[in-house]
Amino acid sequence: MKDKPLIFVVEDDNFYNSVLSTYLTTKSFKVYSFLSGEECLEKSYHKPDIVLLDYLLSGINGLDVMKKMKPLCVETHFIFLSGQTDIKVALSALHDGAYDYIIKDAYAKENVLIKIDQIARFNKVKKERELYRKSIVIIVIILLISWLLIFIYFSMHK
Repeated sequence: MKDKPLIFVVEDDNFYNSVLSTYLTTKSFKVYSFLSGEECLEKSYHKPDIVLLDYLLSGINGLDVMKKMKPLCVETHFIFLSGQTDIKVALSALHDGAYDYIIKDAYAKENVLIKIDQIARFNKVKKERELYRKSIVIIVIILLISWLLIFIYFSMHK
């Protein structure tokens, strides 16, 4: 993920979509907004870092959008932002791979920012761990080559 992630907002309520997209844009995020799951899927080639999905959309629902996008966008994190308060709906989304499920309430926008920050921190640690692992591999290779050269040197000078 870049410093500021690309975020897809998928919300069929035009007003809520506009409010959320504008809010995230003012926080310096690059935001693409969609009023349907189908529109979002058509633009999945942009490989968003985060997709904020309403659960109930006109047409294809948010859960199906996530299931179709996951194989195409393996690094993408999906956060449901929905008015659905049924725990079964939230558990279903989480079971199928959603990063989190946020209820639309007075704190929803702030909760979205908290989740975006968590994802950014997680990705930073993941990247640092991968760099550390690669560094260890390089050190081991250098040591092996050094030992091999020392072995060859002493074998030739016996």
